[in-house]
Amino acid sequence: MAITSLYIKNFRGIKNPSTIPIKPITLFIGPNSSGKSSCLHSLACLSQTLKIPNNSRALSPDDEYAHVHLGRFIEVIHSKSYSDCIGLGISIDPIRYREPSSDRRRLTFKQGLGEARYEFKSTKRTQDIYLHTAYLKVGDYEFEVTKIATGYRVLHKASRRVTKFTLKNGFIFDESSGFSFGSAEEFANFIPFNNLQRAIQKELLNTLYLGPFRQPPARRYATRGSSPIEVGAQGESAVTLLANEIIQSKSRTHIRQIAGWLHSCGLANGLEVRRLARSDMFDVSLRLADGSEFPLADLGYGVSQVLPVFAQCSFAPEGSTLLFEQPELHLHPLAARPLANVFIETAKTKRCRILAETHSEVFFGEFIRQIRAGNFSLDDFVAYRVLRKDGCTHLHPIEIDPETFDIYEMWHSGFSQ
Repeated sequence: MAITSLYIKNFRGIKNPSTIPIKPITLFIGPNSSGKSSCLHSLACLSQTLKIPNNSRALSPDDEYAHVHLGRFIEVIHSKSYSDCIGLGISIDPIRYREPSSDRRRLTFKQGLGEARYEFKSTKRTQDIYLHTAYLKVGDYEFEVTKIATGYRVLHKASRRVTKFTLKNGFIFDESSGFSFGSAEEFANFIPFNNLQRAIQKELLNTLYLGPFRQPPARRYATRGSSPIEVGAQGESAVTLLANEIIQSKSRTHIRQIAGWLHSCGLANGLEVRRLARSDMFDVSLRLADGSEFPLADLGYGVSQVLPVFAQCSFAPEGSTLLFEQPELHLHPLAARPLANVFIETAKTKRCRILAETHSEVFFGEFIRQIRAGNFSLDDFVAYRVLRKDGCTHLHPIEIDPETFDIYEMWHSGFSQ
């Protein structure tokens, strides 16, 4: 099960309804302010809506606990009109869902593509964002959702049966909202609807975002007893993840893996994470090629900026979706090339989906080189050229023939502009 496409409409730079196919590795390439980050932020916005504690809004483009801070509704919607909707959605494939059966003693399960498209509006006075309409489909089962005074009316299109739901968390509907089904048949018609919702929630909770500006290196790192499951939008929890492995495990699998990636990039020959006595303070140091060891704070800025990228890849749960803005930031071009191979390894071994926006032709070119060498499949890779024209963001999939594609010639002749 994985996210296979994004649906975006009237969101930041993207005006017209756009369905963006997603592959195991998806890159967005283009000049500054072209709208590359909008593609990542659309998915991050859906994800953080379900992660923000005690959230009562159907969509959360901004919040104290948000990963991306997009502003108010009127600042996010492309048309700058409260009468219009922001459209966001995803497709997931495959989804396992229970099919209605006339035999109650028999459970029939199928697998199929799941789609969800949500339309959000906002009140002008209170800035309260609410779900206006939605369209959900799994296999052959289609559902239309419209807002009513007491909640939401969900229509099963084939049978024309209707039931009512309220929102449980963000844009996820509450299966136990108190609305009763008229019959067992009516209940059965909405089982695929609930199966799809659970799949959407699982995929979005398993979507992890890392922004372009990671925290600067520190002399000491305090864990404060926290147990994060991701590095955080600024990489603030990367060292805590490493420190917790020191405390909880003798194998230190992730530390060894990250040390190997640092070595492949030519950044360090070893990574050490040490606890100070019995405190919650930790030192992080790296051993260089000449055998010298230095604290992270005494090394180049690029090491501290790429460490959260490696930690995100290493600690990410299998099948998760990883969002990166400028993962190669502050890296020498010779280090950006092996970084691409870290992404390929993560996508292949963990079945992760990796979406990244980049300004590096070396980073992009390494994927082409690995495809050409047979180490990675072109079927698992897509790159979009992102341009801004007439006040709107436009995405164009790049046609790649591994045998003839010359990224460097095209890049420097205006390919990225």
